[in-house]
Amino acid sequence: MAALNAIAREWADELREGIAWVIVWKTGRSWNAQAVWLNCDDETFEPEDLELARKVLEQDPNAVMLNGYYCGHFGEDMTVAELAAGIRWHYDNGYNQLDGSTAFPAEPEPRPEGVPADMPWYGKPTTEGPDPYVYDGYISPEDYEHMHELMAADRQHEDAQRVEHPPDDEPAELRSPPTMDLTLTLTPDTATALLDAITPQIVKIWEAVKSWINEVAKALGKLAAAIGKATAEAVNNFVDAMLYNANDRPKWWHLYKHAKKRRTRKKYRRLLMQQLTRKLAAAASG
Repeated sequence: MAALNAIAREWADELREGIAWVIVWKTGRSWNAQAVWLNCDDETFEPEDLELARKVLEQDPNAVMLNGYYCGHFGEDMTVAELAAGIRWHYDNGYNQLDGSTAFPAEPEPRPEGVPADMPWYGKPTTEGPDPYVYDGYISPEDYEHMHELMAADRQHEDAQRVEHPPDDEPAELRSPPTMDLTLTLTPDTATALLDAITPQIVKIWEAVKSWINEVAKALGKLAAAIGKATAEAVNNFVDAMLYNANDRPKWWHLYKHAKKRRTRKKYRRLLMQQLTRKLAAAASG
């Protein structure tokens, strides 16, 4: 059975920093907690956290959702005991309850009967078109995915039409370059002469590359043997610094560093590496 002081100690950093929201609930006499990071665009739950919040309310309708910056009875310099007292004050008095929180995304209006089944339905009464790149909860996840599939199909169709029938006023640099078939005929004598000419250079370059690789491998081996564990730690710290600075999802970083299960930490490190790789590739191509 988890005591309230243990919950306050485990989530003290999140409560003090005020970046994450900490959901606290009870099952019987046991206290439970989980930190969540809201969507940066509309301050609502991410899909996986939305599922967690609904399950929490099934277990405890009096659950609270707390943030050290927005909620009273918390502070950056508070002790664990003071944080526990703050949690209990909110829970016992029914303040900042999870039920009814604005973090829950709005439910979309039901699809009218006349709307075709294959047409995405955006259930918000508005005269403005929805932002297709922001999920605001007024469209079902299935319709949101289908909308992007239709957008991708439209782009492919437009690209194909532009290639086949470029507009007269389209800049020359945007048009597809003309293509031309080029056929080279090599006789056996010509091919032999060509290979004789380029082979010495290829061999010379390859030998130089192999020599360089061997030298680098030897140098790295000596360096690793000399520095050992300190080198590994320095490399890990360097990679972590890159992952941290390229990261747009604080929750991923937190789970990579603090998740209790090794499998979870490994999963979010992989996600952070994929994010870093995409950003490096985009910077290189730009």
